[in-house]
Amino acid sequence: MQTRKQEIQQDVSRLFIGIRPDTRTQQFLDGLVSHCKRQLGADKRDRTRWTSHANRHLTLAFLGETADKLIPVIEERLAQVAGAVPPCSGRIVSLNPFPQRRSSLLAAELLTNPVLDKLHQQCRQLMMDLGMKPERANYRPHITLARNRRGFARLEPLMLDHTLLLDNIILYQSHVAPGGSQYLPLFEAQMEAEH
Repeated sequence: MQTRKQEIQQDVSRLFIGIRPDTRTQQFLDGLVSHCKRQLGADKRDRTRWTSHANRHLTLAFLGETADKLIPVIEERLAQVAGAVPPCSGRIVSLNPFPQRRSSLLAAELLTNPVLDKLHQQCRQLMMDLGMKPERANYRPHITLARNRRGFARLEPLMLDHTLLLDNIILYQSHVAPGGSQYLPLFEAQMEAEH
């Protein structure tokens, strides 16, 4: 017999909205990971959790614990957003601990641009329309490549210049797993508006 708390927990999912990197960008990120592993050496590498291809994404908005009954509404709104925005490109410009030098995340950071800003704002608006509170921090687009509790201060930041295709919007569900969270795509919409 389930308790009321268990029933409530089953009706809630941890969600976020993101963009999956294209194949060429995944290969570029693989090169960055190889470079970092060489720089860190075996001792540090053992304590670092590297983000799998399936988990790599560019976050547009973190929804957090969300009632499952809202998922169809979110999917419908994301389809509308994707249908009104043309595919565009983004630029990865640096690899560094994120968001600060002593942080436990290592990320490839992008320059923001008008389309990314618009997508982020539309996701924030979607959240507010559903009675959710968006994060207050300034939007800094990035793709997380690794996590390490001790941080990545030993790694020298890299200046980069890689252009990636931004052509999808995905609703992800986060599942806690022994080796770290796993991200399951629940819904995907292709950006398709004409320029």
